[in-house]
Amino acid sequence: MLKNFWWPIEFSQVITHTPRKLCVLGKEFWAYRRQDGQGVIIRDLDMRTRRPLGQVRVDGDDLVSADGRRYRPDGSADDTFALAYPTTDRYGWFFAFFGDLPEQERIPIPDLPHIGDAAFKAVYGNFEWQVHYARALENGVDAAHTPFVHGGSFGNPDEPEIENYDVLATETSAMATIHLKPTPARGLWSRIYTSKRRDTVVKTVVGWWMPNISILEVHLPLGLLVIYNAHVPIHDTKTVSKYIGLRTFFKGNWADANTHQRVVKIFRQDQKVVEAQRPEILPYDLAAELHVRSDAIQIAYRKVRQHFFDRGWGLYPRGKPQDDIEIPSPYASQFAMA
Repeated sequence: MLKNFWWPIEFSQVITHTPRKLCVLGKEFWAYRRQDGQGVIIRDLDMRTRRPLGQVRVDGDDLVSADGRRYRPDGSADDTFALAYPTTDRYGWFFAFFGDLPEQERIPIPDLPHIGDAAFKAVYGNFEWQVHYARALENGVDAAHTPFVHGGSFGNPDEPEIENYDVLATETSAMATIHLKPTPARGLWSRIYTSKRRDTVVKTVVGWWMPNISILEVHLPLGLLVIYNAHVPIHDTKTVSKYIGLRTFFKGNWADANTHQRVVKIFRQDQKVVEAQRPEILPYDLAAELHVRSDAIQIAYRKVRQHFFDRGWGLYPRGKPQDDIEIPSPYASQFAMA
């Protein structure tokens, strides 16, 4: 896991004035909104007593712990403090900046296409699986497994060859366009195929943005299907993928349930394979696992990830218990412990 990034960790609509317990990056937090709607996230730990805050409530803009201490939105209290982090809302996700970089040095939240575009109908959902978040992200952009794992949906085991493709990479993202030959659609979505030919080619775009967002964009005959995932690490071997499904076809509410069903079906097909991968946590060393030509976009992710580890942005150094390490906060330096 990496610090000094904006992490999408929940859907914005879930965070209200009533405090909500969140477990993210192996730590527990309280998240709520101030009276003006600005989000707040505070670590569920008093830094003086090293005890959880207990059952909390919000009074005005402050978080009040079980023993009556008032923690301001920046985490400060009269004789102690709790770690708090900057937050913002974007794309329907609630973002927290986990790290201690000053505002002017932070990598901005990426610009994501299509979200908020009136041409698309959106659905929002969650999928939980027992995997490291980086495994979930890599799975989301892996084209090589599609013909075998997703045969009968948008994969085709009779056409397993993945073409050579180029990866367009930046310091914090990568995109690739890959052409697949799916089996003919069945059920409701069979209506979007004007041709039943088995040599139909579908343009597919896959990509990722640091630290935990992936995209699958499928150019279907009658429209565009886009699935964004914020792969939220609960801890090392549990991830919740908070997906946003966008479509330019069948835009009535009546088709939403079908979209959810198809997204969840894809996740469930992946789940058995990804949860069986060993080691569970993504290796630091590229040479630790065998890679093939079609893994180019995953390799790009691992190289960028390693670049930030090399910069010292790794949150939990290997060999150190996570319980002994707190996520740094940009507010903490202003508090003096009694």
